[in-house]
Amino acid sequence: MTAVDGLRVSADRESCVTSSLCVYRLPQVFDQDAEGRVLVLDERPPDGLRRELRRARRGCPTRSIRVDGLGPDADEDGGAP
Repeated sequence: MTAVDGLRVSADRESCVTSSLCVYRLPQVFDQDAEGRVLVLDERPPDGLRRELRRARRGCPTRSIRVDGLGPDADEDGGAP
């Protein structure tokens, strides 16, 4: 699966509570605006970021991050990417 036909990142800026966890985990994909709300810098990140994208999505306290194309969740140390 490639970034073009696979991964797509979006975020609900209205539900974001500015925890910054996504920005710390993946600054190449996420940033914050002047109010601290999430900005998606790369809607189609490379396939190699699957694990970190899954962690960023799971770590969001308001579940504001959506990543289409990840497939079913698996444990972090093995299983499906």
